[in-house]
Amino acid sequence: MKKISFNKPILVAIAAVIALAVIALVTSGERTLTWIEGTVGSVFQPIQTFSYKASTSIINFFENTFNTTDADKENEQLKAQIAQYEAMLSELETVRAENERLRDLLNYSATFDNAETVAAQIIGKSQYAYFETFTINAGRNKGVEKGMPVVNSAGLIGRVTEVGATWAKVTCIIDASSSVSVMVERTRDYAMARGVMSTSAANNVLELYYLPTESDLVPGDVILTDGNGGLFPKGIVVGTVSEVMLTADGSSEVNAIIKPAVDFGHLEEVLIIISAEDGE
Repeated sequence: MKKISFNKPILVAIAAVIALAVIALVTSGERTLTWIEGTVGSVFQPIQTFSYKASTSIINFFENTFNTTDADKENEQLKAQIAQYEAMLSELETVRAENERLRDLLNYSATFDNAETVAAQIIGKSQYAYFETFTINAGRNKGVEKGMPVVNSAGLIGRVTEVGATWAKVTCIIDASSSVSVMVERTRDYAMARGVMSTSAANNVLELYYLPTESDLVPGDVILTDGNGGLFPKGIVVGTVSEVMLTADGSSEVNAIIKPAVDFGHLEEVLIIISAEDGE
């Protein structure tokens, strides 16, 4: 028996026609589906769903690409400009705050008669959250020498302990190795203040000791440098008494706790006193 042979392209065309016919029947909602139509529709439904989603995505892409209105473009430009202006405002605020701090330093330097001072920025600090030691961007190139006092508009910060060509290191008065000769502003009693070893920025305090036992020290008394020893000029604010432990029999070595006048957690600029006369 002679076999009937079919041309391959003809078979493909026939299959395509049948598939299109079936899809047309499946997608028709105007009449009741036969059992054959329902079965074939179930087979082709995933293909139909995929085709619909793909075509929708392609249409949306081209609409977004080619149908962008002038208003959309203007909106994007306005958003970019607003972001740029916000960045500029932030930068201006930073500059304004820095200028204000520098102006305070300049005004404070005028309180030292015939004093020579140098302003510097902090470029590095100790590993802790607060400042016990830090590095500034002024050294021998600005006349800075070891032992010079360092202050800001709030009061005494510390003194220079190392000097390089363009940098210097400062040890703060809250450091446990630091001590300052002081006096009580109200009573004019002399004493010493020293830093306290601490692991918390909230405990940045100094201890007052060697105060006369008959002193009537009270919380709130202001402590100043007394100018003795030649390390610090007289009259620089050190801090305020926060707790009194002075006893009549002198049983307590520590007479009081002093809260520093300087915020050691937020230092940015400082003033180095190159040469100065007493502030009082």
